[in-house]
Amino acid sequence: MNGVTAATPDRAALHAFVAKHGRILLTTHVNPDGDAIGSELAFARWLQGMGKQVRILNDSPTPQAFAWLLVHHTIELYEEPLAEECFEWADALVVLDTGNRSRIGRLSDHLDRHLVPIAVVDHHATHDGFGAVNVIEPAQASASSLVYELVRESGAAIDRAMADALYVGLSTDTGNFKYSNTDAAAHRMAAELVSLGVEPQVVHLRVNATAPAGRLRFFGEVLAQLQVLENGRVIVIEASPEQFERHGLVGADTEGLVDMPRVIAGVEVVLLVSEVKPNKTKVSLRSMGRVSIDQVVARLGGGGHAHAAGAQLPGSREDAKAKILPELSRLIAQLDASERHA
Repeated sequence: MNGVTAATPDRAALHAFVAKHGRILLTTHVNPDGDAIGSELAFARWLQGMGKQVRILNDSPTPQAFAWLLVHHTIELYEEPLAEECFEWADALVVLDTGNRSRIGRLSDHLDRHLVPIAVVDHHATHDGFGAVNVIEPAQASASSLVYELVRESGAAIDRAMADALYVGLSTDTGNFKYSNTDAAAHRMAAELVSLGVEPQVVHLRVNATAPAGRLRFFGEVLAQLQVLENGRVIVIEASPEQFERHGLVGADTEGLVDMPRVIAGVEVVLLVSEVKPNKTKVSLRSMGRVSIDQVVARLGGGGHAHAAGAQLPGSREDAKAKILPELSRLIAQLDASERHA
């Protein structure tokens, strides 16, 4: 099976869950990235191949960079009446690329009103495990990697549309194969998807060459005001509601921004605080690898990995920084202490 891991009990339960249900609703986290969109579309394509009826409903819009993937399936955008219609229609819900109920945004409110069985397919270390079935594997490079293995286990064919979606998910979540989650399995998966017709250069251009000029101006404004803390170990960047409005951008348009200051020598952690609308703040954290930051946001209802995590917080940017910066100071102090005693 091309090196794909044999089905675990959780994966077997997921296969049984899928086989049992005929009308399946899919969703993912707010402000979806390439892995969220790619894993949803690939999962939908897999289900359609089994004769299932599938709908995808997300709290947040699909970023323009991934709109070209919407050839065989529509992703619907949340409105309360539409959500009610979807939940009344569905006999099962599958949540992809997040294991935290709060991260699916406004769809979470509907779970209390509709007793729909839930399955979770995710790769983040911090999670609620709120599904009746939870396939959560933090060792996976991406949610798309996990979907790929589930499809291979089932014996289903991967067509070009599914391959493109999976490749987008894998490549974006590994930073085009440069982050620490890039492993041999990721390269093997990429190689097979390329053999199925994926064109890496074309994918890269479609995903990364779609930004309006305003997005670059926005990045420039934000980066020009970066703050250097903890003797250069911590970088803080902020985006205000006025900046989002002035440049006509939404929360998803910050994709990639938090990674840019990682090129600064000596940096251990980057914190991006984005206030898309007044008193609605998105927090993104990145670590260079020596500091684990997932628990910092987990305590605030967020989640992620040891070296990449995020959360949605009520309140202003100042409120968010007041909660997070002391935790980062503590982690840097622990790192300094460990270096002194090494």
